[in-house]
Amino acid sequence: MGRLGVSHKIIIFVAASVAIFLAGTLFISQSILKRHALRGADELASTILDRTDRQVAQLFSDLEALARALSATKPVLAADPAGMRDIFIAHVLSRKQYLRAIYLGTKDGRMYEWGYGEGFVDHTPSFPPGYDPRVRPWYLTALASDGFSVSEPYEYASVNALGITCVLPVRAEDGSFVGVLGLDILLDSLTGILAAFDIPKDGKAAILDRSGNVIASQFQAHRALELSLRPFDLVGIGEALASGRESFSSPVNGVDTHFVSRQMEGFDWTIVVGMPFSSILASTQELLRVVALFELLMMSAMLLAIAVITGRLVVSPLNYIVSVIKRKEGGDRSSRVTVRSEDEFGFLGAELNKLFDTVDDYSGNLEAKVRERTEDLLQLQQENTLFRIAEERKRIYRDMHDSIGAKLTNIFFCNGVARDMSKGGSPALREQLEGIESNCLQAVHALKEIIFGMKEDELLAADTAKLLSAGMRQRLKAGGIDFDGRIDGKAALNAAPVELKAELGKVLEELVSNVLKHAGAARVRFRFKADGAKFGVSFTDDGRGFSVPEPGRAVSGLNNVRYRVEKLGGSVDIRSEPGAGSSFSIMIPSGAGLSGQAGASSSEGSMADTEPLADAVDGSGAEL
Repeated sequence: MGRLGVSHKIIIFVAASVAIFLAGTLFISQSILKRHALRGADELASTILDRTDRQVAQLFSDLEALARALSATKPVLAADPAGMRDIFIAHVLSRKQYLRAIYLGTKDGRMYEWGYGEGFVDHTPSFPPGYDPRVRPWYLTALASDGFSVSEPYEYASVNALGITCVLPVRAEDGSFVGVLGLDILLDSLTGILAAFDIPKDGKAAILDRSGNVIASQFQAHRALELSLRPFDLVGIGEALASGRESFSSPVNGVDTHFVSRQMEGFDWTIVVGMPFSSILASTQELLRVVALFELLMMSAMLLAIAVITGRLVVSPLNYIVSVIKRKEGGDRSSRVTVRSEDEFGFLGAELNKLFDTVDDYSGNLEAKVRERTEDLLQLQQENTLFRIAEERKRIYRDMHDSIGAKLTNIFFCNGVARDMSKGGSPALREQLEGIESNCLQAVHALKEIIFGMKEDELLAADTAKLLSAGMRQRLKAGGIDFDGRIDGKAALNAAPVELKAELGKVLEELVSNVLKHAGAARVRFRFKADGAKFGVSFTDDGRGFSVPEPGRAVSGLNNVRYRVEKLGGSVDIRSEPGAGSSFSIMIPSGAGLSGQAGASSSEGSMADTEPLADAVDGSGAEL
C-alpha cells in the first residue's frame, strides 16, 4: 500500500467498504427473504392443508351420508342380498377411484359384500373359510363408537392390502340391531386422492395416524405400501407431532424439505405438506441474483464516480502541490502554488506559499549573514596574516638595524681611521678608502630607508591616500623631479582592503623608482580615480621613454608591476616611445584581495623592494 497513490488507496478502501456493506446487505436480505419465503410457504401450506382437510372431510362426509342413506333402505334393513347387490355395486362403481366395496355384516355373522377391483369376481369377493365379520376390526370399531366412524388401517380379508373402513351400525325401525354397514377404502386410494391435489413449489402431502404412521403419502419413499403401516421416518416428525408444532424441517431423500402439519378435524389423523427449500427459495435466489447484479453495477458506477471525483477534487490538487514542492526542492526558488479555490486545498496552497516565503527570507538572510561572516573571517585571516608578516618584518628590520647597522657603522669608523693613517700615502689607496666610506654611507642610507619604510606600512591603513601621495612627492622632490598628483575618491581608497592598498603602494614605489633611476624626467603626473567597482591609476613622466617589450620578455621592474596588478585581478596598459616619455594606465577592482596569497605576495613584495633594478638599454640607448 505504501507505493500506491492517494486515488488508488481511496478506491481500494471504498471498494472494500462497499463490498463489505453489500455482502452484509445481501446476507441480511437473504435472511429476510428466506424468512419471508418460509412464511409464504407456511401460508401456502396452510391454505393447502385447509383445502385438503376440507376435501378429505367432504369425502368422509359424503361417505357418511351414503352409509346413512343405505342403512335406511329396505334391502339393508332386511339383509336382502338380492336387493343390496345392485344398490351396492352401483354406488361402488360411481366412486371406484377411492371406494373399493360396500358390505353388510349381520349380527348373526353373515357377510354380504360387493365391490370393484382386485379380489372381486363378478363384483363378489372370496373369503377364507370360517370368516366371521363380527371379529373383524371394522365391525368392532362400529360397535365401540355406536355411530359413523372410520376404522384404523388394517389388512383386508379378501385381498392382501391395507385399507380403512367407514362403518355405521344398522338398526331397524324398532331399534333392534341388524348389523354393521361398511365402506372399504384402500390406503393406496387415499394416496391417489392426495395426488389429485396440485401443490405448488414441488410440494407433496401425507396423512399420518396419531402414532406417526403413514396412512397415505405422495413422498416416493412411502408410496410402496406393505401389509403393515410404516412410520413417517423424518427427523423431528415425532417431536413436532408430540409438541403440536405445525412446522419443521427434515431431509427427504437427501433434499432439505420444509414441512407444515395440521390435525384433521373430526379424525385422529395429521396432514403433512412438505416443500423442498430449493423450490421455496427459488424466487428468492433469483431475486437475490438480480439484486446482487444490480448492486455490482451500482458499485462499479460508484467506484468510477469516486475515481473521477477524487481525481478532480483531491488527487489533482495534491499532485499539483507535490509538483510545486518538487520544483522547490529542485532549486526553483520562485516556485509557488497558484490558489484557484477557497477550499481546504486552497488554504493549504496559501499556507504553503507563506511557508516558502518565510523559508526564502530566512535562507536569503542566512546566506547574506554567511557571506558577511565569510568575508569578515577572510578579512580577519588576511589581516592576521599581514599582521604576522608585519611582525616578522619588524623583527628582521630590528635585526638588520642591530647587526648590519652596527657593523656598517664600525666599518665606517674603521675606514676613517685607515684613511687618516694613509695620509701622505699612495693616492690609489686613498681612493679605495674613500670608495669604502661612500659605499658605507650608501648602505646606511638604504638601511634607514628600509627601516623607515616599515613605519610607512603601519601608517598605510590610517590614511592611504595621504601616505601614497606624500611618499611619491618626497622621493621625486629629492630627485629634483616636479610632481603633479591628484586623488579622487580618498574615502573609497582608504576603505579598500589592506592587501590591495599595500600592493598598490608597492606598484607606485616601483614606478617612482624607475623614474628616478632611468627616465631622466623633469615632471611626473599622477591621477587616481575611484569609479564604482574599480580603481583607475594613471602615472605619466616626460622622460626619455623606451620601447615597450612583450610581457614575457620585460625586465624585472616591469614584470613586478604586471605581476602585482594582475594578482589583484587588474590590468596594466604601458605606452612609451624613445624620447616621448612613458605612460602607465592601471585598472584594479575595488574589492580585490590576495585571498590566501597575502603571505607569499607580501614576502615577494618585500624582496622586490630590496632587489636592485637591472639597467638595460635597447639598441637606441633608451633606458628600460
